[in-house]
Amino acid sequence: MYDVLVVDDEVHIVEGITKMVDWERCGTKCKDQAYHGQMALEMIESERPRIVITDIKMPGLNGLELIEKTYYFFSRGSIYCSFRPR
Repeated sequence: MYDVLVVDDEVHIVEGITKMVDWERCGTKCKDQAYHGQMALEMIESERPRIVITDIKMPGLNGLELIEKTYYFFSRGSIYCSFRPR
C-alpha cells in the first residue's frame, strides 16, 4: 500500500480530496495532509510518501518548487499529481 500526501493551501480542497477518494480501493493510504509547501517539504523529508498530490499555486514554496526540491530525494521514484482549473 502506498502512502499519499495531499498538499493545498486551501483547507477545504485538502479535506475534499481526502474524503472523495476511496484510498484503500486504489491501493493507497492518505497518510498526511499539508497546507503549504514548506510544511509538505518537511513531511516529505520525514515521512517519504510515495505519492504527492499538490497544488501548484501556493504562497511561499509553490508546488513546482516543492517538486524540484524533493525530486532527488527518491531513488525509487515518486508520483506527483497537480490539478488546475481550465
